[in-house]
Amino acid sequence: MKCQSLLVMLLALVLAAPAFGQKRERKMQEAIDSLNTTEFVQKYKQYKEVVEMTISNFKAVSSNYELSDVQEVQYGFKTTASNFNKILETIKKDLLDKKTREFIKTSPDRYTQFVAQELDLAYKGFQQTVVVKITELTGEQPVGIGVMEIKLLLDLVFDVVGVINSIDAELARMSDAFVEEKFVAPLRVKTWESL
Repeated sequence: MKCQSLLVMLLALVLAAPAFGQKRERKMQEAIDSLNTTEFVQKYKQYKEVVEMTISNFKAVSSNYELSDVQEVQYGFKTTASNFNKILETIKKDLLDKKTREFIKTSPDRYTQFVAQELDLAYKGFQQTVVVKITELTGEQPVGIGVMEIKLLLDLVFDVVGVINSIDAELARMSDAFVEEKFVAPLRVKTWESL
């Protein structure tokens, strides 16, 4: 009789495990969704698209210019993409690290200042290398992001910190692969070759 009861309990646990896993994944997805719907992430996506569109438009006419000039734009873009993508990698690492999440909770100003500074440097690098060179070659100013817009983006980092604090428990359960797929990958700047 005891053996039968134990088997019934084990069977119930085995049958409940997939439902528990689905519920856990749904909660983790909701946590990522809350990050993805922040104004910061929405603006970041817009700026990422401006950077990618600038390169895509230039590549369409790049055959009109010297190879060395095109390579200079390409190098500047690859540096820019690398800088933006490093920021995302750092944010991913920070989201997954318990000590860093605690630091974010206790010192949101310091954390947001760091992220904002890195974003500002990455964007200024794009402006100074890519946009200036494209303007020099084409005589036209590519669609850009103004100082006020980048300031808005930097101010919105606080928005993300608040969300990180509210989803801390779910972040503790997430794997690197899950955060990469659901949060970081869609925000990565595309490669030169894929534009």
